[in-house]
Amino acid sequence: MFKGTFHYRTKINKPLPDVWNFFQYNRNLAAITSFPKLTLHGDEKVFEGAAVHLKMNFFIVRLSWESKISHVQPLRYFIDEGEKLPFPFIKWQHKHEFIELRPGWTLMTDQVRYTSFIPAFLIKFMLFGMFSDRKRKLEKTI
Repeated sequence: MFKGTFHYRTKINKPLPDVWNFFQYNRNLAAITSFPKLTLHGDEKVFEGAAVHLKMNFFIVRLSWESKISHVQPLRYFIDEGEKLPFPFIKWQHKHEFIELRPGWTLMTDQVRYTSFIPAFLIKFMLFGMFSDRKRKLEKTI
């Protein structure tokens, strides 16, 4: 087993309330994720106890991911924790944190703590690619 923590920061040229509201709808996660292609099932909004069920399409392989929103601090952060995870993950905790940098600008920090069957550097490489792609999509979507 391998444990790791991954951090990714995104500066967004939008006010904090706008960014927070965008991320309060689980479907928007699918909207900003190109690979893998996601289909969302479960609760529409983010709230403590909300179920987030994802179907991930890797073209040849389809995987399921189930998590719950465990904590919400309005306009500050929310945390999702994996319940039924696909290989290579054993544990997953993702904190989405939002800070107003200055009027009209928000800093979003993603912190992922995980345990996996494969080395942390491979997970970090994969997560960097996914979050970089989300950043590009986010700039066009929000």
